[in-house]
Amino acid sequence: MDINNDELRRELRDLDQEHREVMPKWRDSLMRLLVDDQETPTEAKADVLLGGFNRRRFMQLSGLAVAGGTVLAACGSDKKSNDTSKGSEATTTTAISAASKTDQTIARTAASLENFAVAVYDKAIMNAAALKITAPVAKAATLFKSQHMEHAQAFNAAATQLGGQPYTDPNPTAAKAFEAQIAALKTEQDVLKFAFALEQIAAETYQGVGMKLSTPMLRQTSMTVGGVEARHMAILAHFITPPMTVPDKAFQPIDKAVDSSYYV
Repeated sequence: MDINNDELRRELRDLDQEHREVMPKWRDSLMRLLVDDQETPTEAKADVLLGGFNRRRFMQLSGLAVAGGTVLAACGSDKKSNDTSKGSEATTTTAISAASKTDQTIARTAASLENFAVAVYDKAIMNAAALKITAPVAKAATLFKSQHMEHAQAFNAAATQLGGQPYTDPNPTAAKAFEAQIAALKTEQDVLKFAFALEQIAAETYQGVGMKLSTPMLRQTSMTVGGVEARHMAILAHFITPPMTVPDKAFQPIDKAVDSSYYV
């Protein structure tokens, strides 16, 4: 073990402080805006859900400009203009619905992966004696478990606010894929190596899904949580013999990110 108790305390303290600082406050503010605040106009609420940019309003404004140019160029009829406007609005609504559905799916899947991590750490903590888990490792596992629980709550809050349903169970695909590995965990080193791999999967997954999310709120949450998972990896690496190498590239790879077969 290449870390002493003082170092570990500092690492866990710094991680916990960073976690508290970087986990966004958007959950409470979003709840107040979308649920409790009856005075905020619907258009303003839509702005928040769409990442501060109301696409329907943009299309309406763009439609006015396009309609004006069309009238000047071809003197199109009002009926034709109205039909075009309706078509544009329908297309926009469909695009927003598709993006919202993708966001819901990714948020729910992220919550399920966090729940899976919670289950893994919980199993290690509950079987600490049999697995010969030392006190420092148990302390780290307890902190990591609590943070994964908060991450799951954050992603489920996002899924709910986007009109989806929260996902409170461990990811079923991950549970099946890693069932044999979990059953084979016999020592502290086994647990540490598996936890490291699990944190790496989570960190790379949240890095990879950023481009698929349609709102800054979700992108910020995904990247923030991914950063915390990477810190988990760094701390776990200290306990593993020989020490694991944490990727030091400028941009984290995503080759270990889960694919769509894990979506829930």
